[in-house]
Amino acid sequence: MIKDKLRRIIHARYRVSFSKAGEDIQLRKLLNTAKGKYLDIGCFEPVTFSNTYFFYLRGWSGVVVDPNPELETLFKAQRPLDKFINKGISSEPGILKYYMLPYKMSSMNTFDYSFLEKNDLVKFIQNEIEVPLVTMKSIVQENNLLDGVDFLDVDVEGLDLEVLSSNDWELFRPKLVMVETEKSVEEDLSSDVYKLMISKDYSLLSKLVQSSSGTGNLIFVKNEFKLS
Repeated sequence: MIKDKLRRIIHARYRVSFSKAGEDIQLRKLLNTAKGKYLDIGCFEPVTFSNTYFFYLRGWSGVVVDPNPELETLFKAQRPLDKFINKGISSEPGILKYYMLPYKMSSMNTFDYSFLEKNDLVKFIQNEIEVPLVTMKSIVQENNLLDGVDFLDVDVEGLDLEVLSSNDWELFRPKLVMVETEKSVEEDLSSDVYKLMISKDYSLLSKLVQSSSGTGNLIFVKNEFKLS
């Protein structure tokens, strides 16, 4: 318990990144605001590979969404100021099969069976569960997020376009939107995700790469937001 408190104090004071490629620190520089709110879809664990824990340690809070039911207890214990929602996000409400891998591979749990096939992960499926689906629009409305959300983080292993398409972009417009991609930069610039965000009056600001394959996160900024 004492070690955990000391770790939190140190992490909150110094610029320690919890993201895979320093995305959290880059977002902080771009937003340049002391406190704010986030919507984290496909949040994974409260600390490991988190793009929002850096902000949580500095007084931020928000709504975190993930279909993995095992994460709810962890968030309640480690990030009690956040609201954890155990659902999947889709263009239409419903129920969908969710594929769960062993713990050390659980960051790649997904609804998208083709994603598992593409990455040779089908043999590692450990469990299959039925998870309720809701739209991003309903998450935003039911949790009073129309105003005050600084950034949206989407990491849903292959279903990013469907998640982004489920938002009402006229009503809910975070300053920054970060989306994970497995494509090369060239492919990203012609992707449906890129086309969607451009059509919603966002501009591609950068890509933070996590590996030599090109996997990383695209950062979009809404055109009416002036970066400092």
